[in-house]
Amino acid sequence: MGSNVKATAGVPAKAPESVAAVTGGIPSATMVDPGKAARLSMRESNGEKATDSAVATKQKSGDPFERTLTMKDMVVWGLICMVPISPMAIYGGVFADSGGMPTLAFLIGFVAVLFSVFSFGIMIRHFPSSGSIYTYVSHVFGRAMGFIAGWLMLLQYLVSPALVYLIAAIAIHSMVPSIPILALCFAFLVVAGAVSVIGMKTALVVNKVALAAQLVILALFVGFGIAFVAQHPETASFSPTNVFNPDKFELSGTMSAVSLAVMSYVGFGAIATLTQEAKDPQHGPSRAMMVMAIILCVLYVAQCFIATCVDPTGAGFAGDTDNAFYAVAKMAAGPWLMILCAVGVAVAQGVFTAIAQQNSIAFVMFTMAKGGCLPKFMAKMDKRTNSPLNAVFFIIALSVVLTLIFHFSGINMNTVAKIPSFGALFTYTMLDVSVIAFCWFQLKQRKGVKALFMHLIFPALGALVCFVIMLSVGEVVLTAGVAFIVIGIIYYLVLTKVLHREINLG
Repeated sequence: MGSNVKATAGVPAKAPESVAAVTGGIPSATMVDPGKAARLSMRESNGEKATDSAVATKQKSGDPFERTLTMKDMVVWGLICMVPISPMAIYGGVFADSGGMPTLAFLIGFVAVLFSVFSFGIMIRHFPSSGSIYTYVSHVFGRAMGFIAGWLMLLQYLVSPALVYLIAAIAIHSMVPSIPILALCFAFLVVAGAVSVIGMKTALVVNKVALAAQLVILALFVGFGIAFVAQHPETASFSPTNVFNPDKFELSGTMSAVSLAVMSYVGFGAIATLTQEAKDPQHGPSRAMMVMAIILCVLYVAQCFIATCVDPTGAGFAGDTDNAFYAVAKMAAGPWLMILCAVGVAVAQGVFTAIAQQNSIAFVMFTMAKGGCLPKFMAKMDKRTNSPLNAVFFIIALSVVLTLIFHFSGINMNTVAKIPSFGALFTYTMLDVSVIAFCWFQLKQRKGVKALFMHLIFPALGALVCFVIMLSVGEVVLTAGVAFIVIGIIYYLVLTKVLHREINLG
C-alpha cells in the first residue's frame, strides 16, 4: 500500500506515505491519494494462500510507479518517518524498569528489530508490489490470519494519537506545570484535528527541517553531556556498568524495559512501501531498512548512554520518570537545554507525528473499509479535502475518549506506550513466522547455509525474541491486547459467517 507525494528540496518524487510508519515515529504528514491507495489494495492478493513462487513474485501490470529511489533516498525517507529523539520521552520509564540500564534495553530492542528487518527483506522480494504485513500474512496463511494481522495493526494506530498527545503534553507540562496535562492534550488534539479536517498538505521539506532540528538537539545534548561528565568525575562517569551492571540486572525488569524501548523502533517498515519505486526493488528496500535501523540504534544508544553517564543513579529525576530526560538535560547544560529538548519532543510528537498519524490512520481505515473489514461509512471520501473525513472524525472522537480514559484511570504514559508495542511485536512475530512457513515449507527453499539462516534460524529467533518481549509488556497491556484479539476474532466471524461479507486485505 502506498501513494505518491510531492517531491521537495531534492527528495525523490513519489515517496509514499506508509501505514506501517505510523507508530513510534514521524511519518510524512503529506496526505496520500486515497483513490490510489484503495486501488492498490484491491489489486493485491485476494487473501488466498500463496504456495508458488511465480504467484508470489508476479508483478502487477500497469502500476504507475517510476523506479527512481536509491538506497540513500529510502534511508532519508525512513529517518523522516521516525523520531530520532523519541527515547527522550520514555527514558525515565526505561531507566526505572531496566534498573538503570536503558542503553541495554535499546540494544536488545534493536536485535528484535534486526531479525524482523531480515524477514521484511525476504517478503519484499517475493511480494514486490506490497509492503504491509497483513498482505504477507494473507498470502501465506489466508484471509483470517491476514485479518488478525491487520486488526493488530489497528491496535497500534488507534492508540497512537492519544499517546503522542500525552507525550507532548507531559513535555510542555514539565516547563509550565500550572497548565494541566489534560488541557495540553486537548490543545494539541485541536490543532492536529483541525489540520486533518481541513486537509492541509504539509510539504516534505517541512519534515526534513523537523528531522534536521531533532538531530541538532540530539547533537547539543550529546556534546554538553560529554562535557558535563568530564567536568564532574565525582558524580558522573563513562563506566561500562551504565550499559550492563550484573549486580542490578534482572531479566523480567529488563524485558519490561525493552517492551517500552522497542516503541521507538516501530515504523521501520515504512521503507517496505517504497518497493515499487525503488531502482533496485529486490535489494534496495531491505538494505535501506538495515542501514536505517543501525543509524537509529546508534542515535538511541548515544543519547541513552550519555544521559545515564550524566546521572548514573537517577537521583536527578527520582519520583518523576516522565520528565527524566529533561531533568538530565538541565543537569548537563542548564534550563535552556531542558526547554529545547522538551519543546523538540512536544512539537515532533504533538504536531508533526499527530497530524501524520491521524491522516495515515484515516487512510488505513478507508482502505480496510473498502476491503469489507470496517463499516462502509468509513470508506466515504470528501472531494473537497481529498480526505476520508468520516474516518478522521472517528479517530478524533476516539482520541478524545482514550485521552480521558488514560487520564482519569491513572494509567501512566509508559503503560500507554506499551499498547502500540504489543500490536507491533505481535505483527512482527507473525511476519517472522510467515517467512518460515512460506520459504522453508511452502517453497522449500532449504538449500545452502544462507537459506538455513535466512529462511529458518533468523526468522525463528526474530519470532521468539519479539514474542518474549511482547509477553513482558505487563499485565494491564497484555490483558488489553488479548481482549482486542478476541474481539477481532469475533468481529471477523460475524463479518464472514453471519453477514457473509467478502474480506479483501491484499
